[in-house]
Amino acid sequence: MMMFKIKNIFNYHRPITVLLVIVLMLAFVPVLDTFLILGNSWQGITPTFIDENLYQAHVQTIGEGYLNDGNPYFLEHRYDPPLVIFGGAWINAVPIFTGLSFNATLLLNFVLWSLVFAALFYRLFRELAVPQWFAVVGTLLQYLQFYPYMWRSANLQPVLPFYVLFYIAIVRLIREQNRRNIYLLAAATGASFYLYAYLWQTIFITLGLLFLYALVRKNWGLMRATLLSSFIGGIIGLPVPLYTLWLSRSSPYFWESISRFGLVNTHLPMAEIIYSGGWIGIVLAFLAILYWRSRTLREDSVFISLALFLCVSGLGLWIMQGSNLFTGKLLETGEHIRVFIFPWLAFATVLLGSYLWKRRADLSLGLQVFSFVVIVVCAVVSLRYANAAFYTFSHPEAHREFWQTQQLYAKPFAWLESQEKSPIVVWNEPHNPFSPLVPIFTKHFVLFASPAMWQLVSDDEFRERYLVSQYFSDPTVASLKSDMWTYLGRQDAFHKAKTIERGIKICRILFFWDKNKDCGTPPTAIGLLGEKFFSDLEQKFRTDIKPNIKEYLKKYHVSYVIKDTVLDLQYHPEKLGATRVYSDERFEIYRLP
Repeated sequence: MMMFKIKNIFNYHRPITVLLVIVLMLAFVPVLDTFLILGNSWQGITPTFIDENLYQAHVQTIGEGYLNDGNPYFLEHRYDPPLVIFGGAWINAVPIFTGLSFNATLLLNFVLWSLVFAALFYRLFRELAVPQWFAVVGTLLQYLQFYPYMWRSANLQPVLPFYVLFYIAIVRLIREQNRRNIYLLAAATGASFYLYAYLWQTIFITLGLLFLYALVRKNWGLMRATLLSSFIGGIIGLPVPLYTLWLSRSSPYFWESISRFGLVNTHLPMAEIIYSGGWIGIVLAFLAILYWRSRTLREDSVFISLALFLCVSGLGLWIMQGSNLFTGKLLETGEHIRVFIFPWLAFATVLLGSYLWKRRADLSLGLQVFSFVVIVVCAVVSLRYANAAFYTFSHPEAHREFWQTQQLYAKPFAWLESQEKSPIVVWNEPHNPFSPLVPIFTKHFVLFASPAMWQLVSDDEFRERYLVSQYFSDPTVASLKSDMWTYLGRQDAFHKAKTIERGIKICRILFFWDKNKDCGTPPTAIGLLGEKFFSDLEQKFRTDIKPNIKEYLKKYHVSYVIKDTVLDLQYHPEKLGATRVYSDERFEIYRLP
């Protein structure tokens, strides 16, 4: 009898069991990649796939006791307040507090959040009456699309499960406006504030759309429930916008730091609202055609609920993607929301595909053919995006040389850890991938690292640190121009020029008929900054930093110079009176006087 019951339970839960097993296997792909590529050469340095180092540094430094989550790269700023709240960094640091190593913590979090994400997304499909095996396929498609971002420790790894939880709460609230569903939606909304700025803004737009729908339809129960959920969630999350407001007023470097993130003041739309957001428009247009061309679907409460959910969730993303049209503040919104749009497209495709398959007999032949074409096109786009997202992890051979070089970092890291019991500052070539890993695998800090631009620090200090780090490279105007991305940030190095170029393109489209209309010439970032900007930087290096290099090294508390004997041939620390205290087959470490 017991075996019979177990067998029945397994048969009932077989789809989600299969799903979680597959996701668990996929979650170990980075481990498999590491084993296949590195084998016995593995020295404990976690291979780098994309841009996860920044977020790993936040997790590790919190685990070291810097609970403020300040600047993980610069010693002088380690107790600064965070520029952006990444609540996931605190959550993901918990295993470190229990005694787990960084690598074990990284793997545990990846596996755990992957399983939670998959279980929640499967639940979302089932809430919308998607058949079990359809739900399995749809969830796997979602997971593959989000895979690179699931690997990022603080962003977006713990964010995505809460994103799905919010959708579950919305679906349940539309179906039934009871206290339990109100509180679930409020909790998901409130949590989003502490996890990801783009998420909570998208959520509030979505709730606003749901409120408007309820108001227009005079669905007072749904309207009250939506309003109450939004209010409670807003109260829970209120400390985050209040913190941002306080920081923007109290720190003289807030807006400089945000600008390095890419903030541009413009009402011009990004092309992304067409390239990626346009797929939301296609799905919504498809829903409208189904509604108007099929009386059967129009009278089906299941279709109405499904269409309502897709409309508010899709429009929430689309409006957020183009929010600078209203706010005049563009902070790479298009790119960040795109991360959610293509998975939403895959979700809508599976959802509509399974529903229309069940109702195919109620559709005319023409509507069947039309629906089939739309679903297939959307499925192809979704699969292509999923393949592109997973490509980096499914082709580890491309990383072989880089990963093998990274393992050589283990020896100098270990030496620094053994020699220095308190945090110190090291200096190495800023273009070497060594620097971003220092705060991850040691308790120490660096003179300069490009990812530090995303922290709360002034432009002047950041550029000065860069010039100091370039002492052995002897920068010129030409090299400063070619390397501007390293020390300027996204606004000056890229987005200002692209924003003006976008305005010129719009002008040319609007006035295509007028050959005499002068819309201007697309500028370059270098052109906008001007020749004087770069010549002034070079002058500062020549007349100030180079002659006074020892004073600047003292200013930034630099204790050691690390030389890569293969890449940094121009480095001669002994000329500064430094003493070589360590060497191996790749690196030399010099102690400054």
